[in-house]
Amino acid sequence: MYQYFSKGNDMLHQCVQPSQSMALFQNSKSDSRYSGRFNTLTANSWFKISVLIFLLAGAHLPAPAVTLVPEKVVVAIPDQQDPQTPDHIRLTGWIGSRIEANEGNRLVKLDISRLLEGYRKRPGRQTWDGEHIGKWMHAATLAWANTGDPELRKKLDYAAVELVKCQLPDGYLGTYLEKDRWTEWDVWAHKYNLIGLITYMRYTGNMEPLPACRKMADLLCRTFGDEPGQKDINEAGLHLGMAPTSVLEPMVLLYRLTGEKRYLDFCNYIFRSWERPNGAKIISTLLKSKHVAEVGTAKSYEMLSCLNGALEYYRTVGDRKILDACLNAWQDIMDHHLYLTGTASYREHFHADYDLPNVNNVGETCVTVTWLQFNAHLLRLTGEARFAEQLERTILNQLFGAQLCDGSAWGYYVEMAGKKPYSSTLDGHCCLSSGPRGVALIPTFAASTDADGIVVNLYDAGVTKLILHDKTAVTLATETRYPSDGKINITVTPAVEKQFTVKVRVPAWCRNAIVQVDGKTMDAKPAADGYVALNRKWKQDDQIQLQFKLEPRVIVGDHKNEGKVAILYGPLVLTADEALLKTNENSLRNIGVAGTELAALNITPEPAPEKMKSWPGAEVFRINALTRKPGNSAKEAKELQIRLIPFADAGTTGTSYKVWLPYGGSSPNKNLLLNGLESRSRKMNVGGSIIDGSFQSVAATANGKAPTQDWYAVTLEESVTIRRVIFAHGQTSHDGGWFDSGEGKPRIQIKTTADGQWIKVGEFETYPNTTATSSAGLKGEEQFICELKKPVEAIAIRVIGKPACGDDAKQAFSSCAELQAFTE
Repeated sequence: MYQYFSKGNDMLHQCVQPSQSMALFQNSKSDSRYSGRFNTLTANSWFKISVLIFLLAGAHLPAPAVTLVPEKVVVAIPDQQDPQTPDHIRLTGWIGSRIEANEGNRLVKLDISRLLEGYRKRPGRQTWDGEHIGKWMHAATLAWANTGDPELRKKLDYAAVELVKCQLPDGYLGTYLEKDRWTEWDVWAHKYNLIGLITYMRYTGNMEPLPACRKMADLLCRTFGDEPGQKDINEAGLHLGMAPTSVLEPMVLLYRLTGEKRYLDFCNYIFRSWERPNGAKIISTLLKSKHVAEVGTAKSYEMLSCLNGALEYYRTVGDRKILDACLNAWQDIMDHHLYLTGTASYREHFHADYDLPNVNNVGETCVTVTWLQFNAHLLRLTGEARFAEQLERTILNQLFGAQLCDGSAWGYYVEMAGKKPYSSTLDGHCCLSSGPRGVALIPTFAASTDADGIVVNLYDAGVTKLILHDKTAVTLATETRYPSDGKINITVTPAVEKQFTVKVRVPAWCRNAIVQVDGKTMDAKPAADGYVALNRKWKQDDQIQLQFKLEPRVIVGDHKNEGKVAILYGPLVLTADEALLKTNENSLRNIGVAGTELAALNITPEPAPEKMKSWPGAEVFRINALTRKPGNSAKEAKELQIRLIPFADAGTTGTSYKVWLPYGGSSPNKNLLLNGLESRSRKMNVGGSIIDGSFQSVAATANGKAPTQDWYAVTLEESVTIRRVIFAHGQTSHDGGWFDSGEGKPRIQIKTTADGQWIKVGEFETYPNTTATSSAGLKGEEQFICELKKPVEAIAIRVIGKPACGDDAKQAFSSCAELQAFTE
């Protein structure tokens, strides 16, 4: 039971939480652990009671009947799946609990004065401070449409008025001083202001901000363009113009809302700008090479933002090559750049194929959300289930993993190992405004309609009310504990008996699916669009019963995860979390598994302990594991059982976690540094990787200065045992590039803890007798080996020495082609 005050009056209400009441029914029906508790009522009775309690509990916050303000421009490409206004879908299971937390503990509690601070007193605290208010308005509008929360609506109305008040007479609505206009993130902030205000207007019907949006857009049209005296938009921001040109998305939306052609002309200008010599060449590159890492600067968030705008443009004008380019980008990300959890890129960029370290500023939440939006756009445009599949993967793993379970905080980089960096403070944290947008978007695509009838994309308990193309109203009431239970029951109730199709998505991970209608087994083979189509004359209370067999899967790592495995259960990526380990001896760094055989791992779900229970159906997964003390051989490993936890719930208590677990004994011939985080003593003029195994990708430190020491370091996600180290010289130039060994050969130093001191453990005695001006014959790629006197445990390692100056004594630099470390 819980208590709350109705915001519409001061009456005190008491009731069971909607999510709890639904869970009670689901638990009693589908889980033997709860059998006998509710045997005096039938399952159908419990469902009716739970729905009644849900409706009563939500009565003080009725979702508004949202009618979108119509657009004046009819799109050239109709959607294959119709996006839904969030008032049509009320979810009450795990997904619903996260949506509720997003609104109640984040969006409604944000201080609007902080969001407007940089506008009221320019400049803002940071150069991108202006983006927060527009992102908040977008997310908060969708959340209000879902719940009807009057407090949130009041905040929205206030924010819209106060933001417009900050607009300058010429239409400028950014946070920069006059002298700094149209640099870095200035156009970017205008983009989010337009997105936020347009979303607010269309959902609330309050069109008062429209003149301000026109003034913003007209200022952009006057400022940037091909005519004499106009600025080049590629020069108005970062990443070869991908940041400022991402304003394409709201400019398309404003064109459709107003019908004013000058905004479409501006969108056409952006496409021309992309293909200029100083542009990112987004469309042409994706059509030709089909590789996102070759687009512009490969900056992930900005590129995906541009692609989302490009898809809105395609929807509007119908240029097929734009869709083809976007599909090429999607396929490349899927094949080469996507993490198991549904995020992409590290250090905010796309890199070489399969270059996916577990730690290295992995999983920026802004990238996660724009990837989610990208899939939502493609789902709408194509109607293909493969995009819904990725939405589920991203939401249930990476998006929820970035959100603190109570919704109050978000992580910036949410990596495959380490600690989740949750924060509730906006300063320096763009992702804190992006994450809530991703959660607020879920009701717009969880279920949909198409030309044939209804489409179910995500599975969660709740009630969905849809309108078919022929205006027939249909209600879906879903009972499930998914993803903790593969049983899903959907009650279909059309307003009148009607022939139409209900499409259900059988998850790609599911090897055995049972699909029934009113107890009759149907063909579960998906059609060409990836959905199982159930066509019949539907009547009140018809039942769709789905059974997706939840079972574990073992993913054997390759590339940077060679020698490791990841464990999945149904749609969930599982992790080892220190919070579930019992002793220091069984610390996270010592945990692995014996092999890759599923049967030997004996993975078994069980209820999550109370401290880890983020929702009533939360589970952990018992698994046979190994613990191996540092320095011990594989034969000395001890068997034990541990519990794994879904990635979405891992690290929420502040503990460390990891997705990839080593199996068997570590190969003595495997470079232990492959998945590490590289760093150097100073910014490089040549920035190749020193742990890619190629020996041809060189890192050099030349910057015109002459320090007394240079170093090249690699930091690991957990400690390893090191016995042998290899350093490869990079390149020799007339003005340096080697270490001067006159004052000592290059040395090996390690850290035993992340915040510890550097400790010398060896040096490369075979390194030649170089001087500041003589390379002693070094040319490039020569390898030097150091066998340590005894194995050492290290979480970081570096090579350090004095850089050489060659024929230019005013500076000095060194270089490194490769750094490797081995167990034996």
